[in-house]
Amino acid sequence: MRMASQELQKLLMPIDEDLIFKSGNPDDLRLGDLITPIADVELGNATAVVILGIPQHIGVERNNGRPGAAGGPTEIRRALYKMATHSISPTMQAGKLMIIDAGNLDIAGKTLEQIHDEQHDVVAGLLRKKIFPIILGGGHDIAWPTMRALETLGEKYGVINIDAHADIRPLQDGKRAHSGSAFRQLLDVEHSHISAGGLVEFGLQEFSASKEHTSAIKAAGMHVMMLDEIRMEGIAFAWQEALGHATTSANTYISLDMDAFASAFAPGVSAPAADGFAPWEIAQCIRTAARNPALKIFDVAEMNPEYDVDGRTAKLAATMIMHVLSGIAERIKD
Repeated sequence: MRMASQELQKLLMPIDEDLIFKSGNPDDLRLGDLITPIADVELGNATAVVILGIPQHIGVERNNGRPGAAGGPTEIRRALYKMATHSISPTMQAGKLMIIDAGNLDIAGKTLEQIHDEQHDVVAGLLRKKIFPIILGGGHDIAWPTMRALETLGEKYGVINIDAHADIRPLQDGKRAHSGSAFRQLLDVEHSHISAGGLVEFGLQEFSASKEHTSAIKAAGMHVMMLDEIRMEGIAFAWQEALGHATTSANTYISLDMDAFASAFAPGVSAPAADGFAPWEIAQCIRTAARNPALKIFDVAEMNPEYDVDGRTAKLAATMIMHVLSGIAERIKD
């Protein structure tokens, strides 16, 4: 079975092959040594994961953020494909896990609305084939077409947004999406397929999310878990609570805005915050989630190379993706 229809593949642009690092050393395999080019894919019985880039920051600019996230997919890949494969190479070499780079969505000359429509089409097509998308932003507006794809499938689903901000600002002029509107768009969907209480805003910060926004989320029957509250409960306990809300169905989506991390760890983001999570906290969370077959989609958003320091944020985003891949490998290795 082919991975995607010709119509879907026409929406994609291949990446520069130089981004796929290869060690060439069988005793020191890197992810780039094991990646499968999209042109070579024939789906068999392996669990398939697709890397998809959305290289745009139009929504960030609309939201008065600092531009640069369009370069995120390139720099994340540059770091990702150099990662050692200690936890996943046995599963991949056994033919149980296939990781495919589908390239980037072709955004040339398109409006944000057109880009969102095409991202929806690609993600929905992958989900229909039971393929796990890992989406590289780009601005956090990438979450909306992903949630639209889940709505299109017509099955119950849950969402965890790991973020300093709630991202439930209204559309501009009542119709223009932006990087701060994705979860407002979700809450405004009539007859949505999201599970009751299935949206969890995880890690919101008191000085980054307004009281009105958090109150609106709760009024919609969804869940807000503030960073300070998570620290008081303990990260592991709080994350199990979040998973309990978001995994009541068999379809869970985790969106990781890189500004959820303290800027000491992630300086290269669109809207940095001095406070935030430490890498090891979120690593254990998403790896735990990825071991659960309910997790079907993961993304990283708002990685901004223009403000990064020594590739620090790109490497952190890549590390988070590796924890997702490792969790998937652990769930299927037997």
